[in-house]
Amino acid sequence: MQAKHLKSKIISEDSNNQFARLVQQLDHVKHVVESGFWLSTKELGILLDLDTSFIDSLNAEVDSQTINYSFAWRNFECILVDLQFEEGFWAIRNHQGKLQNHNINLSQNDKNPPTIKDPKPSTNNESILLDISISEKITPSPYALIDDFLSPTQLNELLRYSINKQPEFVPTTNSASDPNYRRSFYLAHFPEFSDLMLKLVRKITPQIISHLGINNFEIGQIEAQMTAHNHGNYYKIHNDNGSPDAINRILTYVYYYNREPKAFTGGELVIYDSKTEDGYLVAAKSHKVIEPTNNTIIFFPSHCMHEVLPVSCPSEYFADSRFTINGWVRHT
Repeated sequence: MQAKHLKSKIISEDSNNQFARLVQQLDHVKHVVESGFWLSTKELGILLDLDTSFIDSLNAEVDSQTINYSFAWRNFECILVDLQFEEGFWAIRNHQGKLQNHNINLSQNDKNPPTIKDPKPSTNNESILLDISISEKITPSPYALIDDFLSPTQLNELLRYSINKQPEFVPTTNSASDPNYRRSFYLAHFPEFSDLMLKLVRKITPQIISHLGINNFEIGQIEAQMTAHNHGNYYKIHNDNGSPDAINRILTYVYYYNREPKAFTGGELVIYDSKTEDGYLVAAKSHKVIEPTNNTIIFFPSHCMHEVLPVSCPSEYFADSRFTINGWVRHT
């Protein structure tokens, strides 16, 4: 009887130890989910205590470069999000949660389009309305934001490419030929990445047009330029289709990227609402301020008046600049 009681006690203690190890394992997984850390296939196997045969099957998926391959583990989902040096890296998400699109590319399934954000509600920081007469009719300027537009690998390669191209950047100009109207540097020819950006923008433009309520039009040329704003750089208020050679620009886009941690402040994009004055569409006093957030792209109608606020970059290193790929979608 005593031996039986001792055996039961040992089993109970072993069960308690197993349960404690399970709780600790789940805590570790939860930490990875909340932090957004990526794990290599080997690290994932250690964390989830996967058997060798299953790890071999994961390596097979890596070898086949099946990005976005996923499998369930308890109430979590493990997703293959990147390949680096022939090593697979995995993100873990809550199974009932929604994985943000980290790999928007030409093979993306149209049934799972990227999430387009509406403008935020008006606040003191987001939209400022001052001294506007009741008789003035203000037309809000819409915009759409998409986070994580490029994959992490694409983003890293783009940043490295841009920094290495510093000798080829030249000072920007403007149609008014005013040297104090715009200060920044740009690169007009960068086919290694402009082709990718143009294809991605062309693919998503119909969805953006619908989202912003713009009348449908036949998409023609899409332009792209790479721009760097460093210490003291800015672009005063303007629109993108006010000159004869730009009159058929319908949609403007700006893709933001920078080194982390960000070494600059300022450089916000200010988009002004519109009003009619003497038969012309002009900027109202109400406006929205958009922070330049890494790996984010914004779309807005090209007729909207907007400006880039001055950038403060104490290091003045080119690599610490506020980088963008910006351009315009024209109708045919």
